[in-house]
Amino acid sequence: MLKLKSIARAACSGTLLATASLGYSLVSTADQGMTVGTDEEAVVEKNDANRESSTLSQALVAIEDGRYDEAIDTLLVITTVDSENAEAFNQLGYANSRLQNYEEALTYYHRALNIDPNHAGAHAYLGKVYLEMDDLIMAEHHLGQLDLICLFGCEPFYNLKEAISLYRYNQNG
Repeated sequence: MLKLKSIARAACSGTLLATASLGYSLVSTADQGMTVGTDEEAVVEKNDANRESSTLSQALVAIEDGRYDEAIDTLLVITTVDSENAEAFNQLGYANSRLQNYEEALTYYHRALNIDPNHAGAHAYLGKVYLEMDDLIMAEHHLGQLDLICLFGCEPFYNLKEAISLYRYNQNG
């Protein structure tokens, strides 16, 4: 049986972004098949995971709607409660990058990668921030990391590769 914490981590590692757009949460879907007994700790963990998932979903909706300051406030609450939530730090980086707060974005992306060195989304977004800062070498470094993480290619790899190609094209006139 899957443990609730591993389900919550899966939901927060990028899967939630895809499932949120479909209108349901991986955590709530997984909970339908789980029986929580009278163990008080399991009930507390389930409620905390549902609350965290719901809060992360709210932040993602705010980001989609361009309400980056609101998303940042929500994500900061999540990271205060769960300082090991790589996806929350990744989204903090993204929201800050959209506001062109690049130094803060770098800090949050690096925090996400310290928690999960194979977080493909963080590598891709980090590479794009480096392009915004005219640091092609660091962007290519993160493309190389994605190449190792995504052995057969993945969307973050292809997105960063395309951004680097576009950057080079614009630099060459």
